[in-house]
Amino acid sequence: MFREDYRKSAKAFEEALQQLASDIASGVLFERLAPLELWKRAEQSVTGLKNLAENCKELMLILKPERAVEIEQRFSVFSQSITNFKEILFQNSAEPSSNSCLAIEQLRGTITAGSEFLLLIKETSDIPSPLIDKILRLQEALEAGGKVITIEAPESVQPMLERLTKDIGKLRDAMTALERAVSDMKERVRILQENSIKFAQSLKTVPKKEIVDEPEAVKLQQSQKGQLSLSEFRN
Repeated sequence: MFREDYRKSAKAFEEALQQLASDIASGVLFERLAPLELWKRAEQSVTGLKNLAENCKELMLILKPERAVEIEQRFSVFSQSITNFKEILFQNSAEPSSNSCLAIEQLRGTITAGSEFLLLIKETSDIPSPLIDKILRLQEALEAGGKVITIEAPESVQPMLERLTKDIGKLRDAMTALERAVSDMKERVRILQENSIKFAQSLKTVPKKEIVDEPEAVKLQQSQKGQLSLSEFRN
């Protein structure tokens, strides 16, 4: 069921995050490794961790769609830290050892960002959206009830079974509509983020105008007048 899948994904992410922290603390991953060797040792861990985080994010957006912006932001910070880790290791440098040192620091930042993301994962699991919680509870009840009714179903309960079938169909339609709404919200957030980045970049390209404060301009004018007067006086 949905809740069980979410709990498994959350647990897997937490365990993978703990393993990465343990690898750093125990020296499996350390600064003196050559960049390529460090990436070779860390690649499976960080890639798997990123995939687990993305899976959790998708489930979180269904459980708590009203927190979509925050969920996307925290995931973005975590995901970007892993991207930065890889880019640091593969960038050209006269001192490769410095790349490894910077990459390990970035990886520690990944642990911090991952821990913050994990807190949001647990919060979403404990306190989902009230509406989504009711839908999931109804779905679980219908699934459990359906198994019992299938075993023994006298004719007197046939109308109830028909109503339940209709309710299940409506529930599936509601879940489909919800998934579409979440997908649309994610797309809006993505577009908003892209526009924000473009706007920030456009600000950097605007040339700065030299502005002379009025008091300074007045002083300059007065100084020039003073020089002219002194010149005339000498003549």
